[in-house]
Amino acid sequence: MRPTPRTASTSSSTPVTSRLRGLVVGTAVAALALGLAPGATAQVASSEAADTPERAQVAVRLKVATEPVVRVAVPRRTWPSRLVQAQGVPVDGNDLVEVVRDGREVRGSAKRVRHGDTVRLVDVEKRRTTKRTRVRPGVVEVPTTKLAPGRRKVVRDGRAGVQRVKVVRTLHNGEPERYRVASRTWVRKPQPRRVLVGRQPFSVDGADGLNWGALAGCESGGNPRAVNPAGYYGLYQFNVATWRSVGGSGMPHHASPGEQTYRAKLLYKSRGRSPWPHCGRLL
Repeated sequence: MRPTPRTASTSSSTPVTSRLRGLVVGTAVAALALGLAPGATAQVASSEAADTPERAQVAVRLKVATEPVVRVAVPRRTWPSRLVQAQGVPVDGNDLVEVVRDGREVRGSAKRVRHGDTVRLVDVEKRRTTKRTRVRPGVVEVPTTKLAPGRRKVVRDGRAGVQRVKVVRTLHNGEPERYRVASRTWVRKPQPRRVLVGRQPFSVDGADGLNWGALAGCESGGNPRAVNPAGYYGLYQFNVATWRSVGGSGMPHHASPGEQTYRAKLLYKSRGRSPWPHCGRLL
């Protein structure tokens, strides 16, 4: 049973060392009951068998944050949080009260203390901070046949982005335990650098030497963005089905002129001039 996390940015303002002031007094009577001498554990164990279940006492170890372990005697089946409160140790909504039995942490109904358990109070502090981080702009490369193969041309400079990042650092007994990014929001989104990269024109054996400029001029007036209301697009007036049949994606008139010519060459290789019954004679 863990306390519900609180919303404040730090744990209790009471210093850990001051938590033990009431504990020293509170354990004085318990120390007398235990004797804090060899054989005390056996005495408590025998008293459990003789006493009623409601009043039987068990010996447990109490470990508060980084302070030394203190032995106390409490009624058995006591919830660990009540044990800590009974010793006068302040606990806030962030702190953890754990029970260790035979070297393992226990949970649920088994968390009620038994003889020989160790109850640990972990001082939890949550530190919330906000910072700004720079996000690299990145680079977008666009192949083109308008530049010599391998040549590069920057057509737009990039700009780094900025993010506002809220983080929560959790400390257990003053030691870092967890780092969590709570949220990220854009102050300014990055703008990638755009670079044209020259490449060889698309090549298709048997179709490279034809007069594709003349065909494009006849079909669309040489306009790669041409749209015919009858459902034909681009330099070579592809319809969508034919465009897809030669590997095109999206709309034909959205592709670069070089890709449109390449797809037209593939179409010619499979079907000849027939897709262009009026202008195909110009090839």
